[in-house]
Amino acid sequence: MEFVMIYENFKKKDNLRLIICISILTFFFFGCSDPKRNLIVAKNNSEIDLTQLDSVRENLNGFWIPKDDVDGQEILWLNFNKEKNSTTWEQIPYTSEIKRTKILPYKSCPTYIGLIKINGQVKMERVGLVFSDTTNIEYLSKNEFKIHGMTYLKHKGYDFLKLETE
Repeated sequence: MEFVMIYENFKKKDNLRLIICISILTFFFFGCSDPKRNLIVAKNNSEIDLTQLDSVRENLNGFWIPKDDVDGQEILWLNFNKEKNSTTWEQIPYTSEIKRTKILPYKSCPTYIGLIKINGQVKMERVGLVFSDTTNIEYLSKNEFKIHGMTYLKHKGYDFLKLETE
């Protein structure tokens, strides 16, 4: 009888330890899965002057994610050449497999982006397979930009993809 009581007492302590360990791991998992940890936040997030072509190009360069889909699986990659005001509008998957293999899926016919200055304001000229338009950049800062009412936040992207202006 005494052995049974000792065993039951040991079993209760073991269950308590197990519950505590599972709780700690759960909190750790949710802490690491915060999608906002992939965002880049500049301390000086001042608005960029949209009349300065070089500054607009420099600040648009990089990886972006839609503000309303921060935990999404696709990011936007704008990779402007430092001497040309053009790039492609690349929607690329953001996955652990791509981080591991460093291989992006091939996409044909991406949208071409050109920065042009019209009436003193930098605009984005987009040319796709079935459309083309010239669009106002509604807002641009180091952390975010807005086009067509859609706000994008700066994202860390992939380390293995080097930007042309770096």
